Amino acid sequence: MRFPQRCLLIRRVELTPPPRPCCLRNTTFSTTAAAASPDRLLAVLRGCVAPSHVTLGLQVHARAVTSGLHATDTALETRLIGMYVLARRFRDAVAVFSSLPRGAAAYALPWNWLIRGFTMVGDYRSALLFYLKMWAHPSAPLPDSHTFPYVVKSCAALGAIALGRLVHRTARTLGLDGDMFVGSALIKMYANGGLLWDARQVFDGMVERDCVLWNVMMDGYVKAGDVSSAVVLFGDMRASGCNLNFATLACFLSVSATESDLFSGVQLHTLAVKYGLESEVAVANTLVSMYAKCKCLDDAWKLFGLMPRDDLVTWNGMISGCVQNGLVDQALLLFCDMQKSGIRPDSVTLVSLLPALTDLNGFSQGKEIHGYIVRNSVHMDVFLVSALVDIYFKCRAVRMAQNVYDSSKAIDVVIGSTMISGYVLNGMSQEAAKMFRYLLEQGIRPNAVVIASMLPACASMAAMKLGQELHSYALKNAYEGRCYVESALMDMYAKCGRLDLSHYIFSKISAKDEVTWNSMISSFAQNGEPEEALNLFREMCMEGVKYSNVTISSVLSACASLPAIYYGKEIHGVIIKGPIRADLFAESALIDMYGKCGNLELAHRVFESMPEKNEVSWNSIIASYGAYGLVKESVSLLRHMQEEGFKADHVTFLALISACAHAGQVQEGLRLFRCMTEEYQIAPRMEHFACMVDLYSRAGKLDKAMQLIIDMPFKPDAGIWGALLHACRVHRNVELAEIASQELFKLDPHNSGYYVLMSNINAVAGRWDGVSKVRRLMKDTKVQKIPGYSWVDVNNTSHLFVAADKSHPDSEDIYMSLKSLLLELREEGYIPMPDLCCPTHLDNSTQVMEI
Repeated sequence: MRFPQRCLLIRRVELTPPPRPCCLRNTTFSTTAAAASPDRLLAVLRGCVAPSHVTLGLQVHARAVTSGLHATDTALETRLIGMYVLARRFRDAVAVFSSLPRGAAAYALPWNWLIRGFTMVGDYRSALLFYLKMWAHPSAPLPDSHTFPYVVKSCAALGAIALGRLVHRTARTLGLDGDMFVGSALIKMYANGGLLWDARQVFDGMVERDCVLWNVMMDGYVKAGDVSSAVVLFGDMRASGCNLNFATLACFLSVSATESDLFSGVQLHTLAVKYGLESEVAVANTLVSMYAKCKCLDDAWKLFGLMPRDDLVTWNGMISGCVQNGLVDQALLLFCDMQKSGIRPDSVTLVSLLPALTDLNGFSQGKEIHGYIVRNSVHMDVFLVSALVDIYFKCRAVRMAQNVYDSSKAIDVVIGSTMISGYVLNGMSQEAAKMFRYLLEQGIRPNAVVIASMLPACASMAAMKLGQELHSYALKNAYEGRCYVESALMDMYAKCGRLDLSHYIFSKISAKDEVTWNSMISSFAQNGEPEEALNLFREMCMEGVKYSNVTISSVLSACASLPAIYYGKEIHGVIIKGPIRADLFAESALIDMYGKCGNLELAHRVFESMPEKNEVSWNSIIASYGAYGLVKESVSLLRHMQEEGFKADHVTFLALISACAHAGQVQEGLRLFRCMTEEYQIAPRMEHFACMVDLYSRAGKLDKAMQLIIDMPFKPDAGIWGALLHACRVHRNVELAEIASQELFKLDPHNSGYYVLMSNINAVAGRWDGVSKVRRLMKDTKVQKIPGYSWVDVNNTSHLFVAADKSHPDSEDIYMSLKSLLLELREEGYIPMPDLCCPTHLDNSTQVMEI
């Protein structure tokens, strides 16, 4: 019986396969009982350094438990904690830590493993919690040089600088603040918190300084914007004999790239070659970025050609460089080559590329990239969402932009500012205000960009109260000192009619750039203060600020409003002799200025001398001829415009219909209006109807003008009723004037001109009760008559006059000449018509005629 059993036993032994070894790198772990020695298990655990090794680590843990080694071998238990930490299994790590015998907790290594692990995965609160438990545990050891770096890093990440100072004090008490790793962490914490003095104190107290320590301190200066101190420290580093590394060069090359400092960048490139670091990927990528931002794209291409094509950052840097230099086609080709080489674009690639498509108005290309993002499941971070929203808004695809925003799961200040800017760009100021309120409801604190994006919405809605609230918020958060915020505030106040506040903000700006000057000059020119605009332009030139075509266009607009042809000619000379070459818009402004100043010959000469023309320049010359009622010439220019391949727009027909109104050609004006709506399919706007009302009114056809107002598809504005009221004065139609004035008093109650005009109409008709009623209404609404004035240019000097003005130094000679002219006019049969003067000026007019 036993023999067969023995034979069976032998057979089983022979048939059972030998235990399969578990291999990890050069360590072979066998599951046999003989391999269950502590040293053997510890050696295998030291090789478990990644999440993929957790299966082997679990087997070792199981063998340690079955062998009873886990309760006796402290080193093995500690290494098990480390294995679980490196495998990101913190629950198991904490479980092993909790089962440690009291004696094992007296060593710092188990505590350090957990503090290090929580810090590595970003669970900084748990890391600090274990640090505090380390102090509270009765048998816990004191922290060592491996504890403090991770604790300090957690404090910095949470912004707990006060707790970081306590940790620093503890390290100093234990004599560990001189350790390079502890010191490096402390310097970085203080520098990132903006406490550069504290960081420098720690740095200066270090006995030994390696390259990493120098780099941390210099990087702190750079991030704080104190580049000069970083450069001085760089010189001290080289003088100390410490060799720089790739991180040092990458840090300073990024500064050169940001400031477009080619000279410093070339010097750093030389150092990289000297130390053999030019082939380091981080240095090479930063060099490419530096040359691209310094507009030396040829050098960037050369470096790119020498670099290996397997790094995503390299491709991204070159694509971004092409976009920054306006080489969009090359950027798109690089994007295609990148995919062919097997490198998968990430969100950074696409964020760099999308703004270029916006410049091309590339709606279709943007949709293609959007499709690529969806098909390849590219991570949609806030910057990529913002870039997509931005391109759709700039391509006027508001619905698509809204869909991208709705599909994003998170909202932050970047996406919010992009949405507000997009709404404002598309004239949707109400939606911009709603988005701003939503950001506040979500507890998102607006930054300077959001404030600068929201202010134009306030300007377009004339919401001055909201604009003032934003101004107060900017003051409280010290945003007003930023140039783009100040420019937006200036523009908002100017468009809300408060030029005084706009100019006050302008005067407070210490460092005014070109945009700031342009904004103020444009505000004066557009708000009826052309003289101030010209004075500001002179001041700008005296300050040595470089002007641009935008400046020239605004100043020429001011000259056209005066009109002051002498100043316009001076600015024309500046364009010809100055450092800038006029663009299409500046030349179009020249045409408009000469036309409004009455010199059609010069306007036409500028138009003919333009090397290339666009719709704006054609509209300017048509409007110049139209302002003088030259309908035939204006229509002829329209035909030439069409022959040149340019399409007439709503501005073109506005100028043509206005010309017909000045010339009294009703039928031609009606034909052009129908041509615009039927042939060109241009929907008439409010200003077109105002021109048609003016056309009928000037011709005395007030009934047709009134019928046109009734048939309008939208409610008439003050411009339309004002044109009708002026016609009623000329044709003495008191009934229609009553209707028009009542509407005007509702639409624009603070415009004194309408009250004076209605008072004059009543006075001519002998309705003195009506005159008293209008004057009483002016008094009740606190409207004051703004005196009218006129000016004349004599010997390149402008002379300003108001009614019965005697302030001019040559007033006696002027009035004597006027008296002579009036006497000659009376001899020729001139009969005074006082009804053409305002009632408030009748006394002044009488005085003039009685001289």
